[in-house]
Amino acid sequence: MLEEIYLNNFVLIDELRLEFDRGLNVLTGETGAGKSIIIDAVGLIIGERLKNDYLRDNSRKAVAEAVFNISKNQAASAFLMENALLDEEEEQVIISREISPLGRSSARLNGRNVSLGMLKQLSPLLLDIHLQHEHLSLLHPERYLMYVDSFAPESPVFLKKIEALFLALQAKRAELLELKASEQEKNQKIDFLDFQIGEIEGAALQSGEEEELLALKTRIENAQKLSEGSLYLQQILYNGEQGQNAYDLISSAIDTATVLKEDEYFSSILPVLEEIYYSLEDIARGLGSFSSSLDFEAGILEKTEDRLYEIRKLKKKYGDSIEGILKYLENARRERALLERSQEEEGELEKEIEKINEDYCLEAARLTEIRGKAALRLQEIVNNELIELNLPNIRFEIAVEPRDKACISGLDRVEFMFSPNPGEELRPVSKIASGGEISRFVLAMKEALAKAYDVPTLIFDEIDVGVGGTSLMAMAAKLSQLSCSHQLILVTHSPQIAAYARQHYLIEKSVYEGKTFTTVKVLDKEEKIKEIARMMSGDNYSALTLQHARELVEKGSC
Repeated sequence: MLEEIYLNNFVLIDELRLEFDRGLNVLTGETGAGKSIIIDAVGLIIGERLKNDYLRDNSRKAVAEAVFNISKNQAASAFLMENALLDEEEEQVIISREISPLGRSSARLNGRNVSLGMLKQLSPLLLDIHLQHEHLSLLHPERYLMYVDSFAPESPVFLKKIEALFLALQAKRAELLELKASEQEKNQKIDFLDFQIGEIEGAALQSGEEEELLALKTRIENAQKLSEGSLYLQQILYNGEQGQNAYDLISSAIDTATVLKEDEYFSSILPVLEEIYYSLEDIARGLGSFSSSLDFEAGILEKTEDRLYEIRKLKKKYGDSIEGILKYLENARRERALLERSQEEEGELEKEIEKINEDYCLEAARLTEIRGKAALRLQEIVNNELIELNLPNIRFEIAVEPRDKACISGLDRVEFMFSPNPGEELRPVSKIASGGEISRFVLAMKEALAKAYDVPTLIFDEIDVGVGGTSLMAMAAKLSQLSCSHQLILVTHSPQIAAYARQHYLIEKSVYEGKTFTTVKVLDKEEKIKEIARMMSGDNYSALTLQHARELVEKGSC
């Protein structure tokens, strides 16, 4: 629910902190006192774009901030946690909009910068605003199907099956479409793939080959230097003048250490010297082999460079490494195999599509039947609500009609049909209902959908416009009833509705030192009675009007 609104330097408001209660909250005041300012501020907070100059003082920023308690709002909590905007233990969401003197605005959620798009996604989970000249989201035709489904407990099971079948159907149809590409295009593609595959296969590339070739090229180019170095090492380590090479010197050292091995120290170094002795033998043999390997056959360098050039050409076409080229080859073979699938395979795929489509239509037909029954239940409840709202002659029907094509939610579309007077044909709600009728219809729908329509806070801007007499009394009672399951915030000029308020706020406008200010005051019971009397008869109300106002408040408090 919406717990609090804070405004600073906003239109006619210098600074205001307004706390809302559960149930029915009413805002009243003279026309032009600034009630719409509160509604505008809420609109900005939930992501509306700047439409007016909201700064009272152009030398400093304007702030509009709201505090929501979401401890019982699982949908909003889940959305915020999915987007890393809420910790599990947090139960409050603080949304603020700041408008700079330059006209730029920023949005924050619990101190973190967020986009207006994010607020737009979140706002339907927090509240719904119904303005005088705008049909709220409740009456958007794309939502009708959801409302009908909320009266069919079995629908989620069918919707899950239908969604899976629809997605499978789309995937198989896309696959078939790819298979049924024109023969000419298919053959051209196969020829091109054949060339690419043949070129790569003809190269007979091996993983790691390029690195080995580069190492061989370097060795060939440095063969003389490497040969001289290896011969020199052989001389000083093993083949040099008798008694002067390392091998002979270590051998002499071993002989001396052997003679002196009775001493602990010489005994300890003898194994080390022997290990060096054998290592020198191994190194000498290795140097001999290495030196022999430097005797390359004629033309080997040219062959190596040619092979490296071939690899570089393939890398330019197919990948930045041999592994990348081989991966390209694998994908090309796979694509070629797909293109060459036979007509028989296409037939099999068509049979699969036919079977999935049959299953989809069967499940969708069952859901259509369920929706038809659910629509009748919802239709009956709404019509009963309309009777209670003093609209006994209105006919409301829910038409479950076939869609032009299958979709992820089945084969149905839903239309809300409305006839305001006996004998008139049914037409879509949005095209025929007057202001007063649409207000009461919205109220009837919200009461009927109270359990399924899980937006916790509903804001109405003068929902009572165009409604009077007994109809207004019925509307007031219905709003009070709806406030048992939702938090309601109403801007109203109706004393009948204001009498039911759990919390009553008076919006007043005053002039001080040549400046106009809007203020909000929370009324106690006696102040509420006087305000309702003013709403009934103006500032010069009589004692009788005051008594009537008291009776209204007492009745609304029952």
